[in-house]
Amino acid sequence: MRKQQQGFTFIEVLTVLSIIALATVGTLALRDWAVGNSRISEAKTQIITIQAGAQLWRPRSGDLTGISLAAMSGIAAVPQQWGNGESINPWGGDVQVSVDGTDTSRYVITLTGIDADAEGARLAYDFDQYTLQSTFASGTLVLTFQG
Repeated sequence: MRKQQQGFTFIEVLTVLSIIALATVGTLALRDWAVGNSRISEAKTQIITIQAGAQLWRPRSGDLTGISLAAMSGIAAVPQQWGNGESINPWGGDVQVSVDGTDTSRYVITLTGIDADAEGARLAYDFDQYTLQSTFASGTLVLTFQG
């Protein structure tokens, strides 16, 4: 009498490994999407905080000459640990706030170092209705607001 061998066939093992591989790829894609959304959400929060800070910093004259993240941090209009905005955005780049060169009643928020083009383009799109100008190019988001 021969004993029957027990175990998995090669096809069964390949099937299970294929299912695991597909689940892993799907999970990684979902993770990347979630991380991207998290960075966008964090950047939006920073921009909205800067907008509120600009309103606190703004002099009664409406002339925003001299506005900067460091100036706003200095009076706690934005979180003081933001300082001059170096390496604080979610992609590790800088955040800058300056007066618009053509109209001193406007200010410009610039985020640099955005290495995910789709995320930068989405931010520009999301702020398009709320800004005077919203552009993203070469890893830099530029938003112009009325003061």
